[in-house]
Amino acid sequence: MRWPNKMFSASVLLLCLSACQPAQSVRVVQVPEPAVPEPVAPLIDESALTTTFELELRYQRIIADLLYEGIKALNANRLLTPPDISAHAYFSRVLAIEPENAVALRGLQDIVAKYLQLADQAGRQGQFDSARTYLRRAEQVDSSNQGIASAWVRLEAEMKSNDVVHSINARELSNQSATLMAELGKIGIQARDSGAFFLITAPSDVQARWIYTQMQTAVAGHRLRGNIELGDSPTVRLIMPTDSDV
Repeated sequence: MRWPNKMFSASVLLLCLSACQPAQSVRVVQVPEPAVPEPVAPLIDESALTTTFELELRYQRIIADLLYEGIKALNANRLLTPPDISAHAYFSRVLAIEPENAVALRGLQDIVAKYLQLADQAGRQGQFDSARTYLRRAEQVDSSNQGIASAWVRLEAEMKSNDVVHSINARELSNQSATLMAELGKIGIQARDSGAFFLITAPSDVQARWIYTQMQTAVAGHRLRGNIELGDSPTVRLIMPTDSDV
């Protein structure tokens, strides 16, 4: 009986074929992580943005207007007075809002510089009380300014000098009175005899030259030496020679 043997042989053959088949590789599937949903942008409140913009614009306009008025007051020599519309008042208002505002800080230093200039001019003209007032006002604006101490030293030197200051009546100067002409003639003679260098101060160049003409006419043949400058208070200062000038 060979049939069963044939069936056995076929079974063995199938087992051998199955064993000879290559092992199938296992496929690993990566499962993606769930996507994180992007945050939803909040709705823009256009009304709030408009209000903020308008407030900022108004704020900047206030600063600009105060600075503009401060510069105008500075150019008009309204430095500390009148108190409400002076350059100092406007710049101080700006600094109360913006303590580091560069334009306002510079404005205060410009006020000090103008007071120092006025003090020097008053000192040269022999108006020592006015010069002291200007320096005190400069200290009121910024007492830490280094130029103030130097200005006090210059004023003290002016007060100790041997120079002679002649004040001129503004009304007589405007009228070119005979009394003033005679007075100026005497000043011219004094300048010649002492060898002094004159400094004429007058509100206008025309008036200053008229003063010089009266002084020079009184000393015909002698050339007076000096200079003129513009100022509200007319004066003639005779700068006396020192030992180094001899």
